[in-house]
Amino acid sequence: MTIDIEFIGDFICPWCYLGKVRLERVREKLLPDIELNIKVKPYVLYPNIPKGGTPKSHFAKKAKRGMGKALKYEAQIENIAFNYRLIERIPYSWEAHRLVWLIEDNDKKYELSKLIFHDYFEKGQDIESSTYLISAAKSIGIDEAILQAFANSDAGTDEVKNYVQACRDEYITLVPYLKIHNMIGVPGLQSAEVLENYIRRVGQKHASAHPKNSIE
Repeated sequence: MTIDIEFIGDFICPWCYLGKVRLERVREKLLPDIELNIKVKPYVLYPNIPKGGTPKSHFAKKAKRGMGKALKYEAQIENIAFNYRLIERIPYSWEAHRLVWLIEDNDKKYELSKLIFHDYFEKGQDIESSTYLISAAKSIGIDEAILQAFANSDAGTDEVKNYVQACRDEYITLVPYLKIHNMIGVPGLQSAEVLENYIRRVGQKHASAHPKNSIE
């Protein structure tokens, strides 16, 4: 049985990084009974961030009490080492979303998005930089034609813009947000147990409605 999941998130959101790593762990646990086809989708948390980014201090002042402690706790579960000392500015994430959008292979989209999250939150990389993005994409074998389209045109801009607007029209404001086979929407970071439960429920619901068919 294969279940499609749209993973909606922003590369500057630490909860999205946690959610992506956690979903991968759940995917491995569900095999071989359920295979997850994860489709990475864009979201822009702060559309007013200018090109070139904005000082990290602007966001530090807005942080809710206890958020740092909660992030540290969840990061320990997923073996993620956030290193905010290496991050000087909160980047404009649009170009990273555009590059990922241009990649057709869902597994490659997932692999590149995970690498971008890792390099930003754990290494302090400038994920707004086209030089970085192209280098990261090359490291996982993204086709040169895609990189040329990204570097030499605005390919994907309208598509990303339309998708993000569609999310806002659906009142999606909390990310990560998972659309599980267009049956259930799951907002925010959830435990692995909760995610697994939602996915299994979708599988059972579909199996009941289509007893002779797997989800396709």
